[in-house]
Amino acid sequence: MAREHRHQRRANPGRARLLLSITPMIDVVFLLLIYFLLTTGFASTERLLRAEGTREQAGREIDAKNDRAHEEALALEADPLVIELARVNGATRITLSGGLAQPSDAAAQDGTAQLERILRDALLTRDRPQGLFEADHPIRIAPARDVPWEDVVGAFNAVVRAGYRAVAFGGGS
Repeated sequence: MAREHRHQRRANPGRARLLLSITPMIDVVFLLLIYFLLTTGFASTERLLRAEGTREQAGREIDAKNDRAHEEALALEADPLVIELARVNGATRITLSGGLAQPSDAAAQDGTAQLERILRDALLTRDRPQGLFEADHPIRIAPARDVPWEDVVGAFNAVVRAGYRAVAFGGGS
């Protein structure tokens, strides 16, 4: 059979014979079909809702909603309260930004207790309306490279015990 095929090729040199296997192409088409079916999001059917009220009321509500969305888009993010941890003379020194009182240069355990007290006094709650920051105000702990890990964790725990929820690390030297 192989000899016959070679003989046919030699016999018709001007006519090329192309053997095409269509099975792999069908496989690729089905794979593409499955891919697009799985990755396409199908829209739910639209429904018509009956609204009570006049067109003027609806227009005012839409304007108010657009104004709120515009204000939210233009709102500035609050600058994070930065807690810097530095190593000075073998002890960890805690420095706060935002015009808050500074913990005294004491032992790390006492410094974290002072940090917790200062942050708790600055927390804005119903019981403490004179507070400066809400519980979700961003706080960034910025330790220097030579600060022991225990002191960094102690500062983090003090921030969480004071009632803050948005705590991040970074920015230290």
